Amino acid sequence: MNYVLYGEEHYLLEESLKRIVREHVSKEDELNTVTYDASRTDVSVVLDDARTIPFFCERKVIIVNHATFLSTNDDTQWDVDAVESYLKDPMESTVLIFVGDFVKLDGRKKIVKFIQKTCRVLQYAKLDESSKISYIRQEIEKRNLPVSSEALQELEKRLPCDIQTIKNEFDKLSLYERDIDLEAVEHLVTRPLEEDVFLLVNAVVNRDLKQAMHLWNDLCVLNKDAIYMIALLASQFRFLYQVKTLMIQGCNKSDITSELKAHPYRVQLSMQNCTSLELSYILELLARLAELDQKLKSGQLDKKLGFELFLMQLKKGKIS
Repeated sequence: MNYVLYGEEHYLLEESLKRIVREHVSKEDELNTVTYDASRTDVSVVLDDARTIPFFCERKVIIVNHATFLSTNDDTQWDVDAVESYLKDPMESTVLIFVGDFVKLDGRKKIVKFIQKTCRVLQYAKLDESSKISYIRQEIEKRNLPVSSEALQELEKRLPCDIQTIKNEFDKLSLYERDIDLEAVEHLVTRPLEEDVFLLVNAVVNRDLKQAMHLWNDLCVLNKDAIYMIALLASQFRFLYQVKTLMIQGCNKSDITSELKAHPYRVQLSMQNCTSLELSYILELLARLAELDQKLKSGQLDKKLGFELFLMQLKKGKIS
């Protein structure tokens, strides 16, 4: 049996990959576990290895990372006809595993359709807000942790949609020798970057230059790149635009939460921000961020200086 493992939930994907490998070769049998990178290795090298019998073992496992030839963004230059030819008559002693961190397969491709018929395909989608909350509560129950309702709400707000990070934070909380209350969560669980970004959005909305510069300086200490921050801010303002549009259409908090599949607390705060915002202003902010992004990437402006000028112009009521 050959496999395709793909998706953005890296922790579950890696755990599944380890399990599949151990099902076919022993932990100590490193000679019969080979890993390639499809972006750096020619397909002929991989397939020649796949056709080679294992060393003193019934099975060998070949892992092919970065298998983007199965996605819409292929940067491998692989001959997919050669892959299809091999899979039509694969070596029974070889377990070939294609791995990719892309969101979905490109179902239009002939090779994808063929692989779906001949390989076991496993998808590991990133958690959404709903599944994240369920996973957090499962961890609490599994570890039998005494968590207050206020602490639970803060955990749901602070923890990202990433299983590895959630597990790491709960490993810390499991060592806490008292009941886990709100204060414990605030001290022990890392505040997400998104929270600082959200506060920065609030400062921009309120034209609070002092608060905006304070948050920006904190983010600079964490070595956050200005271009990265522009992308995050743009994402937040696009979300505000969606919320504002739905509010104009008469949607309430529950409707917006369902429509955007977002956390209720994020929707609530966004609705509060949107009461003092016009759609035209949000669009102008997005245009300004896009312009700034282009200037920084082309080297026309210093990154840090350019971002600070953007904040100062907002204080003056300028957005272009």
